[in-house]
Amino acid sequence: MKLFSILTTLVLFALLTHTTFAQGVDPVRFTITPKAPGPNEQVTIGIEGVGTFLGNSTITWQNNGETALEGIGEHRYIFTTGSLGVPSRIGVTINSTQYGIISRNFTLVPSAVNLLWEATTSVPPLYQGKALYSAGSRVKIIAFPTIVANGTTISPNNLSFQWQRNGEPVPSASGLGRDTFEFAGDQLRTNERVVVEVYLSGVLVGQTQIVIPASDPQLVLYPRDPLRGVLYNNALGNGISLSSPEITIVAQPYFFSRESIGSSAVYSWKLNGQETTGPDTGRGLLTLRQSGSGAGEATLGVSLQNTDTTKFVQAANTALRIVFGQQNSAESSLFGL
Repeated sequence: MKLFSILTTLVLFALLTHTTFAQGVDPVRFTITPKAPGPNEQVTIGIEGVGTFLGNSTITWQNNGETALEGIGEHRYIFTTGSLGVPSRIGVTINSTQYGIISRNFTLVPSAVNLLWEATTSVPPLYQGKALYSAGSRVKIIAFPTIVANGTTISPNNLSFQWQRNGEPVPSASGLGRDTFEFAGDQLRTNERVVVEVYLSGVLVGQTQIVIPASDPQLVLYPRDPLRGVLYNNALGNGISLSSPEITIVAQPYFFSRESIGSSAVYSWKLNGQETTGPDTGRGLLTLRQSGSGAGEATLGVSLQNTDTTKFVQAANTALRIVFGQQNSAESSLFGL
């Protein structure tokens, strides 16, 4: 099963040096965008100052000990981070007539956070695709961080994971070592947006997000062979010609909440517009047998509705045109058995 993943970054260690001012007010403020950059990602460090003194100050930026930018009013520096785990040491010196010399140093160590998600929805046995999320179903998200500090990869058990869902913090799922977040989706939303922030000793070291779209559930019809079972490699499509007097059809639900199958998910079968039932119709199986020796056609319709009020939008239907017998008589019919 392929799991959708998103890669992002960062270990950011804040100010290493600090200048104290007599007034007790720091005249500059630094911003880093993005807050959690990744490997080989562009980063902007900006300086905001009180008044207009920055425009008249000589500002020098150093990257790993080498001067990268220098000039009057150069209050913004753009650079690209290194590879995973390779630190970028950024130093800045502001030479101003009003406040004297102001220095700051930053160390940014790019790291990775992978998010993988898995929906608890129905798919056929041995299905090789991904079980897609449908509105109201349960979904599990796991964070796989690669955080490097001082040359050592930090264990997830030593990291704090702060989860947000659709813009709201989820403190009950957050905390030290809590790299997994599982929840039931909102059936009224077209997607679920999840953000995780990763902290090491109170410092933000990684941040990423994922948007999981809500897919529409589906019903697909398959024949069931008495010896080989359900032929999942032979979907029936829109129409078939009945080559034998009897056929058993299975309505396979895709992407319905798995916990609803066999309970709140209810099948409804119709043959030529009339309700029809059989011993196994509640389980998604219907046997049709030709009576008489003539020919004709019939339309079989089947729907599946989740009656759970928190998953009521999960519904699907499909139809099948069945041609049977020789096309020279109309004295036969199909009955659901």
